[in-house]
Amino acid sequence: MKFEIYRDTRSEYRWRLKAANGRIIADSGEGYVSKINAVTAAMRFKGGIAAARIVDFTVAVLSRTR
Repeated sequence: MKFEIYRDTRSEYRWRLKAANGRIIADSGEGYVSKINAVTAAMRFKGGIAAARIVDFTVAVLSRTR
């Protein structure tokens, strides 16, 4: 995986995370006026991944009405 910093059509800086196969798996979702702000946001995202929980919404919830 790799983070890429790039400029969008409005000349704002953005980041995107690409998988080894080249697919984008995450992006900044917003543009930044300065490159350092985009890099900082990418680093915060990178640091927060380890702390992220996995929530399984596929587990059936038993109905309380009988």
